[in-house]
Amino acid sequence: MPGRKAGSRGTRMPILAFDQTPLLLLGLAAVLFLGVEAWRRASARANAHLGEIELLQARIETLRDEKWEIAEREARYRDLLRAQGDVIIRRDLQARLTYVNDVFCDTFGKRRADVIGHPFLPELPEGENPRMLASFAGLATPPYRVRFDERALTTRGPRWIAWEEFAIRDDDGKLIEIQSVGRDVTDRKLAEEKLAEALKLAKEANRAKSLFLATMSHEIRTPMNGVIGMAQLLLDTKLAPAQRSYAEAVRSSGQALLAIINDILDYSKIEAGKVRLEEAPFDPRFVLENVAELLAPRAFDKGIEIVTDIAAAVPRRLIGDEPRIRQILINLVGNAIKFTVAGGVALRLSRTDTRTGDRAELLLEIEDTGIGMDETNLERIFDEFAQADQTHARHYEGTGLGLAITRRLVLAMGGRIEVESARGQGSVFRVHLPLPIAEPAPGPSALSALEGVRVLILNDRPMLAGALARAAGAAGAETHLVADADALARALAAAPADAFICSADGAAGEGAALAAEARRLLPGIGTLVLLRPQDRDRLDALTQGGDAPFDGYLVRPVRATSLVGRLTDLRVRGWAGDIGAPYAPDFAPEEEAPAAPAPRRAAVAPLLSLCVLVAEDNDINALLTRTLLEHTGHTVRLARNGAEAVAAVEADIAGEIDLVLMDLHMPGMDGFEATARIRSLESTRACLPIIALTANAMAEDRQVCLDAAMDDYLSKPVAADALGMALAAWAGRRSAHGTPAGGKANLA
Repeated sequence: MPGRKAGSRGTRMPILAFDQTPLLLLGLAAVLFLGVEAWRRASARANAHLGEIELLQARIETLRDEKWEIAEREARYRDLLRAQGDVIIRRDLQARLTYVNDVFCDTFGKRRADVIGHPFLPELPEGENPRMLASFAGLATPPYRVRFDERALTTRGPRWIAWEEFAIRDDDGKLIEIQSVGRDVTDRKLAEEKLAEALKLAKEANRAKSLFLATMSHEIRTPMNGVIGMAQLLLDTKLAPAQRSYAEAVRSSGQALLAIINDILDYSKIEAGKVRLEEAPFDPRFVLENVAELLAPRAFDKGIEIVTDIAAAVPRRLIGDEPRIRQILINLVGNAIKFTVAGGVALRLSRTDTRTGDRAELLLEIEDTGIGMDETNLERIFDEFAQADQTHARHYEGTGLGLAITRRLVLAMGGRIEVESARGQGSVFRVHLPLPIAEPAPGPSALSALEGVRVLILNDRPMLAGALARAAGAAGAETHLVADADALARALAAAPADAFICSADGAAGEGAALAAEARRLLPGIGTLVLLRPQDRDRLDALTQGGDAPFDGYLVRPVRATSLVGRLTDLRVRGWAGDIGAPYAPDFAPEEEAPAAPAPRRAAVAPLLSLCVLVAEDNDINALLTRTLLEHTGHTVRLARNGAEAVAAVEADIAGEIDLVLMDLHMPGMDGFEATARIRSLESTRACLPIIALTANAMAEDRQVCLDAAMDDYLSKPVAADALGMALAAWAGRRSAHGTPAGGKANLA
């Protein structure tokens, strides 16, 4: 039994151990699970920390890059400011320095630590007015900047500093600081001072040149007045042919010298900007035809033709400077005649625009059949003192200023000038001028005045015949050009004609014979002869008497109105055999001789002899003026200077002196002072008309004389007709200047 008990006790123990094993396994599993979970969580936390570390490391690297870039930019800006060399400072609202750069310290010899937080104004040289830096004045309005130059004392001595101040604002637009940038501009200031000094010297030189030209003009014109005037007086006497030839040579040489002087004076005035354009209504047709008539003798003396050709669309009156336009035409036409040896010169006037507004684009064309120019000369033809032939053996004399003056005048009027030419083929100068319209072109009635009229024109001078055909055609006529007698016969056989126009002498034969042939082929046809002004002695033989071959005449250069008038008159009197008395009127004033530019006063002859006081210190000019006056029936009293002129007027108790011709430059008392003395006299003698007679030729000289209480102005050398017109204009009149106290001037 005891043994069994022991055996039984031994079999129970293993049973108990087997029962606890699952629990142990379960506990181990739980522990293992918990450990794995804890490890997983710890690993997750570690991974999260690693990510944060990597982000921090990346952020740190970015910050390092940004810090490096900032440091690099700051270094770049510091280098830029240092290399720029400008003074840069900043101030707060209390004008205390908050920043200065190294250039500031170097320029003004200041240490940064000593100036930061303190106001600053640069020290100025003695006598310089201070400028307020950072005064806030002007910074509150656009462009929020202030610029000024200031001369300040620096470590390098007095220097010019160009300051620029501008406002520094925060994001809300509030002013927080003012930045001032100063640049050393001493070199620029010195250059400006030198430039100003050079400009001053140039102006003084220009004034000296103008004074020299005016003085030389006066000094040359004074003896030139005697040369030309005496030559003209000599030509008025009875001379042998050789003597007359010599006197003509003296006069023409004097006039050529005078033309050179006028060109130089004109150019100097234009170059100095002293040309004043005056705008007034004028007739462009009259200007063109008047210039042609003025220069016609020169053309006819060379055996060449001069014609005018005016389009119907040209307005009756335009607004512009007529004398300057006339000068442009005279320069161009005179130049064309000068370089033309055969053929002729055509003056054309047309309108290039088609608008109907209040302005017109006027086109002046001067065409010649002269020597022409090559491309090289065309490029410099408008240059000063330039001529197509610059060699010492050139055939054509002159200053080379005419075209330069013309171009400057055209540009001053807002126009343009151009030239077309070829060597040996002539030239065409074109001037475009935009001008306001004062009166439009003629109406339809003017364009049909010759409607139904058939006119035959001899084409022995193509330029002239073409111009006549266009003028008659513009008035409604049917025109045909015939080359010779055979062509004339064929034209008359084809259809009857109302008028035949030809020259007295031409390449196709004698004009009288052609006119007679036209009358034989068509009895009653009207015939008109073309004459030069110097052919007036042939007028009676050509137009007077029953055997006269012509019914009327036209004087070359022919005006369009004269052509239409002659044809209209023949038409009214009847064609086809009912001509009546031969038509031979006197020369019309505008056709008898080339007309001078329109005078500024009416050319009225004096009604009575005048007593003229001549104040002139030059003996020759005094003799010339006296002779001109006495030849026209006036009496003369001479005064050698202004004092003698005043004394003569004071002594004229009876009031015999009617007018005073006053020279300006005289010894002792000049003409201006003498005029002032006469005007101050307490008698009616103070109202004597005083006309300046001087060698001063500038346009402003006339105004100076008028401002000095003179009544009129004549420039030497004075022509007899100009002197006569002046006397006629003032005969019987009193001056508006110097009216006696309590009295009234007897003004015409």
